[in-house]
Amino acid sequence: MTFGGSTQAGSEWKRVGTIIGRSLAFLCLQSTSLKEGTVLQKAQFLSGLGLPHRDAAEMLGSSEASLKELARLARKSKGTKRGRHRKSKRGKR
Repeated sequence: MTFGGSTQAGSEWKRVGTIIGRSLAFLCLQSTSLKEGTVLQKAQFLSGLGLPHRDAAEMLGSSEASLKELARLARKSKGTKRGRHRKSKRGKR
């Protein structure tokens, strides 16, 4: 026989654990040199600690869609730099 309160107590403990986890992730971020980094760098650090993108975005005052777009642009610019570098070498030969 289960009591209605046991399910509620379990969900409260889950909520407490989530809050503690987010707090520890924020403190870890503040104790690194990344606290001076870009929003994307901070989000990647928090994601590496296991925080969902949604929670990391909320913690950084951004949105999940914004962080995904920043990551997409960063990947795109890395590919562009490589392409330019290769082309410039070919042109000099």
